[in-house]
Amino acid sequence: MTGALFAAAVAAGSLSLPATARAAIPSTSCQPGGVTTADTAIARGLRSSMTGKRMGRSVNGYNISCARSIVRQVLSRGLPARAAVIAVTTAIAESTLHNYTLAVDHDSLGLFQQRPSMGWGRPEQLLDPGFATDAFLNKMIRLYPGNGWMAGDIGQISQRVQVSGYPAAYSPEANDARLIVGQLWTSSVAVTPNAKQATPKESTPKESTSKKPTGPFSKSLLKAVPGLPAAFDDRHQVLLADWNGDGHADLVVVEQSGTASGATEVRVMSGANNFQNLLLHTAIPMGPTDARYVFSMADWNFDGRFDLVVTQKSGTASGHTEVRVLDGASYLRRYLQETITPLGPTGDCHAFTAADWNADGRPDMAVVQKCGTASGHTEVRVLDGASNLQRYLQESATPLGKTDARHTFSVADWNGDLNLDLVVTQKSGPKSNETVLRVLDGASQFRGFLLKKSTAKVSTDDRHSLAVVDWNRDGRLDLVVVQKWGMAGGRTEARILAG
Repeated sequence: MTGALFAAAVAAGSLSLPATARAAIPSTSCQPGGVTTADTAIARGLRSSMTGKRMGRSVNGYNISCARSIVRQVLSRGLPARAAVIAVTTAIAESTLHNYTLAVDHDSLGLFQQRPSMGWGRPEQLLDPGFATDAFLNKMIRLYPGNGWMAGDIGQISQRVQVSGYPAAYSPEANDARLIVGQLWTSSVAVTPNAKQATPKESTPKESTSKKPTGPFSKSLLKAVPGLPAAFDDRHQVLLADWNGDGHADLVVVEQSGTASGATEVRVMSGANNFQNLLLHTAIPMGPTDARYVFSMADWNFDGRFDLVVTQKSGTASGHTEVRVLDGASYLRRYLQETITPLGPTGDCHAFTAADWNADGRPDMAVVQKCGTASGHTEVRVLDGASNLQRYLQESATPLGKTDARHTFSVADWNGDLNLDLVVTQKSGPKSNETVLRVLDGASQFRGFLLKKSTAKVSTDDRHSLAVVDWNRDGRLDLVVVQKWGMAGGRTEARILAG
């Protein structure tokens, strides 16, 4: 290491270092036998697909060998692949998958840049990839009990564990981590494991990867009246998001018109106390809105805060469907982005939801066309967030026929395979007490079912908003039913049924 590079490294700390300075920091092997030909081949095969800011297309066999150590440790604990993706995402951001032996950011060492002075372990332990991975996983599991880490933004989970001064550093690496883990997940099972390694004293039971949410959503997890002064009505859109980063899904209520301010207003009710406490009440910089507007929540700029995504389907100056994003860090008072999409005007046949479809750290927009398609089936198009919603990531005709206003669409990784799936809820209507759930497989581009039909014994109609979320953090998605009006007490009621 040259004197200049060493000085830059010490001054900057590993997360803020330029690539040339990072390359000069001493590191040690992650595997007893060093880099294998298989590691080099995997790096070569992945290089053209890597999109991350930290390592990206500079990935090499040494990086893969370090990722293999992480994946192997996750496998040895019986944890699902998502745990490996979170850990590898973190290690890419922290060390570009280098087992650094020299502390340049305070006393941080190893793959995860963990600090002995902060209780992560002794210096020699933190240079052991198995120990370091276990230390990371142990803290993640403590912070997200009941498998809470199985859902939510990977970058936010990494940041909560690491408490970094650079919270936006993690999300852009999730796509690369997913690609790497996808290559190593099965091959690492066959690799002879390392000699038994020391692990932190805290141990955790193995978690089954076989749990799949199948319903029938018969057990009630929550029945609550949100702590708001009046019932909702058809001017209100209801969303769920962990607004304050406490691991609980909060209730986001968008009041589109008839507000005291004359603007569209947003309230957020805390999920930690069953929607009784108000976390936010703000008027956003938009006048009254109506049925042409659809709202969703996503961390658009990967700063660890949920932003409000507003899709205007028709009536725009451009004649196209337009998307505006309000910054969560400004309490929804400032725009992050205003985009004219390639879609013409859309209407009742279209549903919209924002999610990071290709795990590149940028939320994308899924557009579900329920009727009026050339195929006669419900179709899905995904607009790429990295292109400012200008190009399509995929266009698919699903096995669902025509759908209508009774159907609600949301995205979630239903089966834990690291692909976002499309969850379709069908309201029962007045003549039935069964709400139907179906899940289309993201790995097949929604051409196949993961769940063809599951029923919840609950009657739903136009008064109800439906969503899925892992409310009790058991790794299974639960059904959220919000009845906006028509209750005996004249108040809005939220029910959550266990998946």
